[in-house]
Amino acid sequence: MLDLNRNFFVIDTNVLVSYPDIIPNGGGETKIFDNPIVDMTDAHIVIPSAVVRELSSFKKEKSERGEVARVLLRRLRRLVENKIHGMDENYHLESPVELSDGRLMSILPVHADFKKRFPFRPSEDDMDGQIILATLTTMYLVENLESGFDGKHESIDLADSSSRLGVTSDKVTLLTNDNGLAIRARARGIKTSRYGYSIPDPYTGRREVVVPNEIFNEFWKERRLDRDLWEAYFPDEAPLVANEFISMKPEDMKSITLPEDYVRGNDEFFCHIGRYDQREDAIMGLRYIQDAPYAIRSEGQAMYTEALLNPDIAVVICTGPAGSGKTYLPTIYGLQACARKIYIDVVVVPCSNTGNRGALPGGLNEKMILDTGPIRNAIRNYLLKETAHFRNKREKQIDYFAYATVDDLMKDVGDDEDEYEHPIDAKVNAIWAKYFRNIPVESARGLDFSAELILYDEFQDQSPSQADMLVKRIGEWGKVVITGDIKQIHAPYVDEYNNGITYATSLLYDFPMVARVSLLKDEVERHPLVKMIAERQAKQKAF
Repeated sequence: MLDLNRNFFVIDTNVLVSYPDIIPNGGGETKIFDNPIVDMTDAHIVIPSAVVRELSSFKKEKSERGEVARVLLRRLRRLVENKIHGMDENYHLESPVELSDGRLMSILPVHADFKKRFPFRPSEDDMDGQIILATLTTMYLVENLESGFDGKHESIDLADSSSRLGVTSDKVTLLTNDNGLAIRARARGIKTSRYGYSIPDPYTGRREVVVPNEIFNEFWKERRLDRDLWEAYFPDEAPLVANEFISMKPEDMKSITLPEDYVRGNDEFFCHIGRYDQREDAIMGLRYIQDAPYAIRSEGQAMYTEALLNPDIAVVICTGPAGSGKTYLPTIYGLQACARKIYIDVVVVPCSNTGNRGALPGGLNEKMILDTGPIRNAIRNYLLKETAHFRNKREKQIDYFAYATVDDLMKDVGDDEDEYEHPIDAKVNAIWAKYFRNIPVESARGLDFSAELILYDEFQDQSPSQADMLVKRIGEWGKVVITGDIKQIHAPYVDEYNNGITYATSLLYDFPMVARVSLLKDEVERHPLVKMIAERQAKQKAF
């Protein structure tokens, strides 16, 4: 008999592929996070046979989805193979497998007679329809616990059954991240929910705090603020996180002992910003931005640059709106770092969802031009800025760092300008060929990027399982930069709860070799018209 003390969750294929650890890996449950948005404790998990069929169609793919499908099928087989039961028990969810954490799991085939008599009759190729049918079957079985469903009912009264289903529909939930499926299911009276992991207080990697003047002066003078002193002054502040950036604002600007011409935010080294260093157990002043190979134009860019140039930080996660510099800064940093022999090259792994590359003409580099466009555009903008007036202005700010000039970057790379519409395009392509290489996401599995800067752009379009694979590709002396904007997700079945950036932020939270930086809307550096448009759109209500 079914245990009505449990909640029943019917699992859609996209949820399983994104979160394969819903099905334990033999030795026990392998949870990544502790705060799923749906509580499945003591649940009865129902996997429609149509989902197994869909996973079987995925397993032949040479992709991340294909690999996950193969893993899931192996796990499911291992769980069900040792369970002895009759076929009729499966149709009634009466022979579940007990998982290692106490949950139950059933594979549900839908009875042929039930399909014939129920008004909703999806085709065999309509996978979403088959999942809806399995959910309705689960609801019917839970409702008719005492008598069960044996396929011998002469008919099903639509009005009567729908009203009875509504009584216990709160016990059965379809978990899906597919909006279309959710809408179709809700139209048939099915309770639906997304599945993913949430961060109770979204971690941005930065905070602004108004501090007493004595604290501000102490930090300004010593370029250091011990954590004990910080906590003594701010007992109600959230605990400091490894590599979190603190922007300090004095209580009374007029009474602090600073140079008369000091303007907060305009000093070239952003001396009011600190980074919590776990090893020092103190908030330390920014020390690496003085070596920045570009002009820093905002607090967020100062924090981002400090993380990029700090050799002790192996992974940098940066989010922000278009035009804030999240792609431009690591591109130029990587270019200059390669010129100084810090890295072998910059490996660009575009994570955007641009469709089938195989249909495009040319070799791999030509096929990936659409994906690598933002990086190439960053190089182009950098070269445009390398005019005399820009270079002179920058060198007056910092005249003791040995930058690689454009001429240095162009050594031994050729300059066949006749092949391109504009001379600067020749320089962009030549620099790209010397310092950059790109590979598709699906080719990253199994690689080890040693002594290289890895740039994962548009990481919000990755699923958690894909993101998990990618963040582990770092090799010795390497560095990973992850960029994206969770408000600009284009991949199917991915949302703010289950995208690559949310996953990576949660997985790597408070690691001493990881920095997280959020660039803000008011830090966007674009044409004034673009900024005006963005401000107007921000005032409109999002649908």
